[in-house]
Amino acid sequence: MQNTIKHTRKISSRIFNPYVEVDDIKLNPYTLSFGKDLESDFLKKYYQDSLWQVRSALILVTFLYGIFGLLDTLAVKEIQQAFFVIRFGFVIPFLATVFILSFFSFFQKLWQGLLLVAFLVAGLGITAMLVLTPENYVYYGGMMLVFFAGYFFIKLRFFYAAIAGWLTLIFYNLGAFLFSDVPSELIINNNFFYIAANIIGMIASYRIEYFTRRDFFQKNQLDITTAQIEEANKTLEQKVRARTEELLEAKERAEQSDKLKSAFLANMSHEIRTPMNGILGFAQLLRQSDDPEEQRDFLDIIDENGQHLLSLINDIIDLSKIEIGMLRLNPSEFGINELFDEVYDVFCNEDKIRDKRLKLTLRKELKNGEDIIFADRTRLKQIIMNLVGNAIKFTHEGFVELGYSVLDDELLFFVQDTGIGVEREKQAVIFDRFMQVTVNHHPTHHGSGLGLAISKAFVNLMGGEIWVDSTPGEGSVFYFTLPFQKGSKSEYKSNMEGDNEMEYNWQDKVILIAEDVTTNYLLIKTALKKTGVTTVWVKNGQEAVDIFKERDDIDLVLMDLRMPVKDGYAATREIRKQYPDLPVIAQTSYALVEDRQLSIDAGCSDYIAKPFNLEELLRKIASFL
Repeated sequence: MQNTIKHTRKISSRIFNPYVEVDDIKLNPYTLSFGKDLESDFLKKYYQDSLWQVRSALILVTFLYGIFGLLDTLAVKEIQQAFFVIRFGFVIPFLATVFILSFFSFFQKLWQGLLLVAFLVAGLGITAMLVLTPENYVYYGGMMLVFFAGYFFIKLRFFYAAIAGWLTLIFYNLGAFLFSDVPSELIINNNFFYIAANIIGMIASYRIEYFTRRDFFQKNQLDITTAQIEEANKTLEQKVRARTEELLEAKERAEQSDKLKSAFLANMSHEIRTPMNGILGFAQLLRQSDDPEEQRDFLDIIDENGQHLLSLINDIIDLSKIEIGMLRLNPSEFGINELFDEVYDVFCNEDKIRDKRLKLTLRKELKNGEDIIFADRTRLKQIIMNLVGNAIKFTHEGFVELGYSVLDDELLFFVQDTGIGVEREKQAVIFDRFMQVTVNHHPTHHGSGLGLAISKAFVNLMGGEIWVDSTPGEGSVFYFTLPFQKGSKSEYKSNMEGDNEMEYNWQDKVILIAEDVTTNYLLIKTALKKTGVTTVWVKNGQEAVDIFKERDDIDLVLMDLRMPVKDGYAATREIRKQYPDLPVIAQTSYALVEDRQLSIDAGCSDYIAKPFNLEELLRKIASFL
């Protein structure tokens, strides 16, 4: 029962869906047609493969139709003239015409229709002969030959061959019944043979065309799969080639990076050891010296080398922030003129300027009060300091000029020198990290090779661009731009700090110093000694919290943020719960902008980074006492 239901469903699916899966090939089960696109491709291929056989079949059928005319002279002498008219007046001329047309290009569009008509013409010719001579059995064999040629030999498609075959049989029966005295029994007997011949021819033709189409479909699928595989291979080859190139480039970059970093580390070792040698060496000499003037000189040297070492450490910290993407800006309102004045004052008194007899000039476009902008003052000053420092380093005679101008909505900053210049092929890489190691071949020009890379990162982060215009032997001009964001004159407050030392009297004050490193405590205690302040020392955050249980006369806390047991952040939070108004100044080796904000969030009143300027420390304390 289930098999019957499945068979019924299969038949109904063929009725309502003209294209069904036949052995995984989507065909119309009645006409054996593919879908539109594939059918068109098949017919082109079928025509190309069949053309020689069609012409051969037309020649053979025409020849047989003509040669069998000899039978007419023997079997039907009395009506051979009528048979000749059928053979040579209709059938053979039509077959010859189709053969001739097969050599024209338009034949491809008409060939199946012409072959169908040729089948009918040949069949009707034999039918007419059978109607005229029903007792002559020789011509009944001729009908079988027509079926054979139509179904198997002339490459007529199954559907058209079946139409032509059954129409031929219908015309035979109509002629036999209407125009012949053939006995009914004979007509019925003949029909058995012709019907059987038609059915056999249909089945055979169906299978032949089906296998032809199946082979075409499979080859088409194979071609598609092959094309896909070839395309996939090409894509894979391209990917492998591209990946190989990427790996080679990455390998070259890694090797270059290793070389640069190795050179950088060697250079860093030199740059760090040089000031350290000065610091440690002159510290030893300081112990041995009894001459006050000589001691002051030694201290100046130690201070200079310490500042150089601090600058180098700050560069390394900035580089690490750039590498991990943690570089942040801290914009504020300030005057550009004041900032340039600061930079000018720093360099105009340097020994290098005096020793080389360089002329340092400053050019400012805006008037004081109109020069207030909103930007990161610290980073801008660092960029200018780097560029001016490089200009002085690589200039042996002539001048160094720094300044700025206004270009619409941008500020154009420049540092010009008459130094050794930069070769054109190296101008594109001098802003890359570590490149001074490879670009600077002058042993007298020391440096970490980080200044320009850091400056470029700062400029880009602030929305500007930096570049150089240089001629070897004549000098260089370093330019960079920043967006011109004007500040408010009324809200602006000068950043200039007084250089004069102040006198402080804090004899009635108590300062708690939370510091786990003894030398740091001694440094602060010694710096505060001249103020008369009383100091209390604790060595970790928990002691800083506990000391408030013993005394309540503490006026200010200097809180180191990194201490054992409990750090300065946690200690400050606990102290704030009991003494919300007590000033707490964070003093730490954490020197990042983010660390300052973390300390403020924890409750600190202010922040100073180690190593700090002692006068700056005193000014910060004075602002709270």
